Amino acid sequence: MSMSAGAGKGKEREDGGSDEDDIAGPYIMRPLAIGLQLGPEEALVKGNTSAKTRRPSLSQRLGFGSGKESAKGGEEGVSKDASPAGDPPDANDNDRDSVRSSSPMAISAKVECVEVAGSDMYVGTSHGHIVHYTVAMVELDGGRSGATPEYFRVSSVDLKLGGKRVEQVLAFPVLNRLVVLCGSTAQVLSLPDLRPVPGTMMKGVSCLAYDERLQRSAAAAVILCVARVRSIQLYRMAGAELRLELEVPITCSVASICQYGQYLCVADTEAYKILDLAKLRTAPSAEGARLELFPTQQPRTDPDSGRVIRPPRPRTLVVGPGEFMFLTSSASDGDATTLGVIVTALGEAQRGTLQFASYPKSVVYDAPFLIAAFAGSVDVYDTRQPEQTLAQRLFVDTPDAGRPRRVCAAAGFLAGTRLAQLDSEGEPSLSRALSAVVRASVVAVSQDSLYVLADEPPLLLVSRMLRAGRVEEAVAAVDAALASGDVSQASAEARYCVLMAGVQYFARLLLDDALQLFRRGSLDPRALLHVYSDYAAYLGPLLEPLERLPMPATLCAAIRDLGTVSQLVGSSAADMAGNGCDQEALAEALAANALEVLERYLEHVRLSEEFDVARTAVDTALARLYADHDHVEKFTALIGSRDSRVDSSVAIAFCRNTKRHYYESLLHRARGEPRQVLGIWRRLLSGECEDARFGGMPEYVAYVGTLTEQQDILLAEYAWLVDIDAAASLRVLAGLTDVSVAALDADRAMASIQSQKVEGGDGAQRALIERLISAGHPRASHYLTYLLNVYVRQVRDCYSGDEERHRRLLALEERFRCAQAEDLRLTFRVWIAKAAAEDKSDALGSQSAIRLRAQLIAMLGARPIAYDAAAVLDCVEREAPAVLHLEKAMLIAALGHASDAGEFLVTACQDYAEAELLLMRPYAPKSLAQLANVAGARRTRGPQQAKEEETEGVRHLLRLYMAHVDDEMAARLVADLLHRYSECLCDDAGAVLVSIPEHWPYAIAEPLVSRQLARLAHRERSSSIERGLRQSLTLAEQLRAIDEHRDAGPIVLDYSQACAKCHKLLGSSAFVLVPGSREIRHVSCG
Repeated sequence: MSMSAGAGKGKEREDGGSDEDDIAGPYIMRPLAIGLQLGPEEALVKGNTSAKTRRPSLSQRLGFGSGKESAKGGEEGVSKDASPAGDPPDANDNDRDSVRSSSPMAISAKVECVEVAGSDMYVGTSHGHIVHYTVAMVELDGGRSGATPEYFRVSSVDLKLGGKRVEQVLAFPVLNRLVVLCGSTAQVLSLPDLRPVPGTMMKGVSCLAYDERLQRSAAAAVILCVARVRSIQLYRMAGAELRLELEVPITCSVASICQYGQYLCVADTEAYKILDLAKLRTAPSAEGARLELFPTQQPRTDPDSGRVIRPPRPRTLVVGPGEFMFLTSSASDGDATTLGVIVTALGEAQRGTLQFASYPKSVVYDAPFLIAAFAGSVDVYDTRQPEQTLAQRLFVDTPDAGRPRRVCAAAGFLAGTRLAQLDSEGEPSLSRALSAVVRASVVAVSQDSLYVLADEPPLLLVSRMLRAGRVEEAVAAVDAALASGDVSQASAEARYCVLMAGVQYFARLLLDDALQLFRRGSLDPRALLHVYSDYAAYLGPLLEPLERLPMPATLCAAIRDLGTVSQLVGSSAADMAGNGCDQEALAEALAANALEVLERYLEHVRLSEEFDVARTAVDTALARLYADHDHVEKFTALIGSRDSRVDSSVAIAFCRNTKRHYYESLLHRARGEPRQVLGIWRRLLSGECEDARFGGMPEYVAYVGTLTEQQDILLAEYAWLVDIDAAASLRVLAGLTDVSVAALDADRAMASIQSQKVEGGDGAQRALIERLISAGHPRASHYLTYLLNVYVRQVRDCYSGDEERHRRLLALEERFRCAQAEDLRLTFRVWIAKAAAEDKSDALGSQSAIRLRAQLIAMLGARPIAYDAAAVLDCVEREAPAVLHLEKAMLIAALGHASDAGEFLVTACQDYAEAELLLMRPYAPKSLAQLANVAGARRTRGPQQAKEEETEGVRHLLRLYMAHVDDEMAARLVADLLHRYSECLCDDAGAVLVSIPEHWPYAIAEPLVSRQLARLAHRERSSSIERGLRQSLTLAEQLRAIDEHRDAGPIVLDYSQACAKCHKLLGSSAFVLVPGSREIRHVSCG
């Protein structure tokens, strides 16, 4: 037996084939089951008196035939292929499993219909049985014949419907239901036991269909459409429930029916019609609910013989969303040209019409192809083409009994179907590259055999191109297939072809092209690693053998034939060397490019997350690649990522053997092993080993600073680091807790810092002592004096040493002088504290230096004193005598020399407000005098004593101001003192006034002069009072005289009246009356 595919061109053969070579099409036909054993119990033996006479078929009872009437005698209505089967085709026992009756009179049961769901096959026989088979993998080889797959009979069930033939079988795998139409009875069976479901038997059924919007293989609920004698019933089947939802009355028997959504396409004894279920639900007689399309063929009487010739049974089927097709022939016997008319749900013919040479025995739609069974062939039509042309003709070269007489649509794809060979030349091992399931949803049925129609892979030509070495053409063909949509990018066939092309590119060292194809085909990275022998040896057991990788054997062999990268590079360099090219340099460049390709592909695989099982090998190989190429950032990101699967043991061993100490430490760090990391870094810092990639002390300190949760490690590292680098140890010290600091050997640490003659030693000492104090270390107070000395030296370094620092000091002092000029009572202590709090840095100096000096002054002024003032004073005089004036004055005051301190404040510091506090208000809380152990308390001083001390202080300040301060500032200071404390200088007013320079303004001495004049004026106060009393008496007498003349009568004046003194007319001028004389005068004449 052989099968071929043709398009009907060329010289016709006797069997309907062509002499020309086969033309590839959308399908390939291969045996599914040959010589099915339907069992002797299904056979009927002629002459058996107990056997019932077969009733006419449903088509005959509806008035239709299945073909042309027999030209000779016989029962009416028997079709061609209803005759008894001939001799079975020759085949061995492996290709079929059939049981034939030894009696020559035996009539074997025939296959009437089939349903395939996955690997389960349900065959309906001509004698009313359902036989369940399970089918193994179908090998769709590319040759003229192929081995029939193994199939096993599971069970068989007699429907017990009088031995009538099974006309239709529909499987719904998700629902575990099998709907069977046998004779005129429909029944639902449960799967897989094939037991009838109670209450589901329906009699008087002419045909049935289902709503084809859903795929049977995945439908969890389905609408069954059952055509009965007087109605069309719609049932909803979901789970174990079968519920009637709608019943549509009809007047004619239905011969064919199909459904898509709310529309039914039916063929009854009168016409083809489309029913709108939505309208029929509201009203059975609604307008437009029943659309009549075309009359069906009617039986006719042969005028010669007088016999009734019945037309073929009408056919309707769904050919797309809301589209239907029906068949119509020009002759009632079906031998004339037949048309397949495609209409929409509204009855409009918007697509082309198919034309058949004769009426098809069976027809199914497998989008976008229409498949029709004829005598001796199965034709495939492409409905996408405007002319609806024949796309493929499939022949089965077998006796008549084995030729397909019906095609059936399967519920699901045939599980395990795949290609074993790509073409007639054969390539069996290629099957591992192809999809585990090839689309195969159409089955052709003969009397006792089944054939599967599977999608023909469009990449057959690609494989032949690759074997011929036409790599560029093969890649272009793959791209064309992908662009047309015939092949999926993810299909195993496409991946295989792309990878084979990539391997050939790699063999030519066209590495970029190979990398692109490896990415497209998703090459297993472990296969590529086998080509790099050094990396394969490095990975060891992490890399599975090439033969065990899940890939096609041919692809595996092609990769093995590549050899190693070293061999490819060597041979390519030798071939390309010449014309003065350095072969060794060329080989190095090619090897570097090959490693770069490996790195890029492994990075791609890691991002795609496709080969999860290979992640350990991929990540471990990438770790070595990054180490070899000195990609520190990539290496760190790889081993530090959450999803990293680097086998650190393998990587650490490699780094240790190749003396990549820094990468080894990074691996330990990723594993959370700080002791091993720090051990390696200590050796690098101490010079025991070298690695230029190591970041040195900054990286070491930064890492140690992250170990705050492991105080034991942090404490040990500080103890080691303080001996090496005092400045770097500060960051480690900051991470220590108070408990850890309290446990420090402070004396040893201090000795280590002092022994280092490097810049920053004072900073380390300062930080250590400050930390000891804040943590409450037992030796904290002991080191306070030393801390102050450190501060002294650091402040000195900020303001002395070069000209710019000196200018910074002068600018700082100038800034204070400006503030002091506005407020004479401003002290330097208060001013620098405010300046340190400002968030800025200007030309006056570094803000950190200002803060440092403010902190030093605050520590010196803190009470009670816990430092050695004499030792600190000695340090100030030795290290910064020209810088720290105020600090020196504070220390002098702390030693009990208030007078000397005050003089130093005026002469050197020019901090006059501070001197006034010290000399005049020694008991004030802010006075520097409080730093010393001053005898006596404020409460024990009497008023007189306090006044004497204040007077002495004023006299002392006056002497200092006039002796050591510039003239202008001295004038202001003296004026301020005399204004506030003039009462203290009354006894010495003369001496004070004499000491004031003559060129000073009088206003300076005015407060004192006024005070002295007030004292002199007190002596004249009594005589002044007496004179005032006399004047009061005189005034009283005058008032009495006025009172006496008040009543003397009115004063009458006219314009002729003249002044008694100047003798001028008074006119309207003001006048007065002289008492006693009664004279009238001008006011001015008095």
